[in-house]
Amino acid sequence: MEFLPDCLIHHIFSYLPLEDVLKTSLLCRRWRYAWTVAATHLTFDGKIVNRFRNNVDYTSFVDSILTRCISPKVKTFHVTNLRYNERVRSKLDSWLKIVEERFVEEIRLSFFSPFLYGLPASLYRLSSLASLEVSSCCFSLDGPISWPHLKFLSFENVKLSEDVLKAIFMGSPLLESLKLCECRSLKNIVIDAPSLKLLVLVSTNFFIVENIWAPHLLSLRVSGDWWPSSNFRLDNVSSLVEAQLDFVFPPDEIRTDGTRRQCYFVKQLLEKLCGVRTIAINSWCLQALSVLEMEDEPSLLSKCQNLILHPGISQWDLPGIAYMLRSSQCLEILDIRLTGDHCLKLKLDKESRGRFYFDEEDFWYSRKGNFQLLAEHLKRVEIAGLEAHSFGLKYLHALVKFVLGNIHVSEKVIIG
Repeated sequence: MEFLPDCLIHHIFSYLPLEDVLKTSLLCRRWRYAWTVAATHLTFDGKIVNRFRNNVDYTSFVDSILTRCISPKVKTFHVTNLRYNERVRSKLDSWLKIVEERFVEEIRLSFFSPFLYGLPASLYRLSSLASLEVSSCCFSLDGPISWPHLKFLSFENVKLSEDVLKAIFMGSPLLESLKLCECRSLKNIVIDAPSLKLLVLVSTNFFIVENIWAPHLLSLRVSGDWWPSSNFRLDNVSSLVEAQLDFVFPPDEIRTDGTRRQCYFVKQLLEKLCGVRTIAINSWCLQALSVLEMEDEPSLLSKCQNLILHPGISQWDLPGIAYMLRSSQCLEILDIRLTGDHCLKLKLDKESRGRFYFDEEDFWYSRKGNFQLLAEHLKRVEIAGLEAHSFGLKYLHALVKFVLGNIHVSEKVIIG
């Protein structure tokens, strides 16, 4: 590569991570400063800096790179695992100013600190921005937000008001994906943005959402540890075609008498998702539905065509599977991905626990008549994860036996 023309060397460098580009300066004298012109992916991680730079101060290292880098274009700028404090604030402001002047397309800022970094106003009008990920930051509206090319946006532990969110949608006409993780001050999520297709909600502490209004949304994913006070409503998600429920309510935070309320919360979500074609559900939600199934709760009427279940292999999950099957009379594809987990994730009173001591084969036989309509549309069944723990093999065997013996599948059954 020593005899390659400079333009080709710079082109190759533009695809390499910063760490690899910096190493090339040791290969030969000609390349000693080549990276300063060609480095377009400026990614800084505190863990890597401490490991490979002989404990050089993180901010000093970033300063040294940015002052020597003269590339006219910066595609990505990442600063992660930085311990933020007021001393660092001016550094961050100056770094962002440098990359903003070089038409940066992707920014990721991730800090660990009890303090929030106030994003500079210049960032709100960065027209070159296509992707923005920030954590432990805060917004302050002092003018319009203009991100005409922004497509991906992720906020984690960000102080974010409904007015700021509205301004973001107004100034980001191409925004396609929004991730909100632990945005505590945001209770009502109103998304009147025709371009936004994916909303990801993640909670790890006290992210309390009350309402979600997103009539143009196509895909919704809810995950993390939610809390009893987080009984949010889906007011309008009429365009959804895909939904993933992968959340839990930590059992230590739920009183036994509150379990049934959580079960109806899951049912309430599914009622709002009755027109969604693809639904994925984790083991916790299935166990919540198991309680309703064992109480002979009337099933929902769902138009789901592609059902993806992630159950454990235990008596706590089987009724939830049955509940979803009898609710999905239009089902075409059933995908059961066994996790191997056999633990009870809900707090149950003695009466509810008593209902779960049943013979697994008798259970399926007693519900045989509930699946006659299911056979009219079902084309494909796949059950994966048979290598799971032997503890649940009898429940797994009963499930597989029922599927093979009682549900007609027109095209294919895959078990492995």
